[in-house]
Amino acid sequence: MKFEITQTAKEKLNEIPEGKIIQLSFDRGSCDIVNNIYEMKVVDRRKAESHEKIIHSENLDFIVNDDFEDTYEHELTIDFRNNFFVFKNKNQIFSNRIGLRYV
Repeated sequence: MKFEITQTAKEKLNEIPEGKIIQLSFDRGSCDIVNNIYEMKVVDRRKAESHEKIIHSENLDFIVNDDFEDTYEHELTIDFRNNFFVFKNKNQIFSNRIGLRYV
């Protein structure tokens, strides 16, 4: 998967303390396939469960669902604009108002 993080997003994500990991979980109750991640959760670092995997990018780790890559057509850029994270690829913006929540 082509997984990129822009400089502005890296600056914001690098504020996350050590011992934490970013979890990107789909909202399975959503009927809108392109807007089903509404927040990025910062959780205690843990191993991926059987339905998850860990993606490494730009010295950051993300726990994602197994079908994460398929949902984003194997290409995702995470940007940070106007106090929100933006999920996009070369073809479209998937969501432009994703928050960061510490759990």
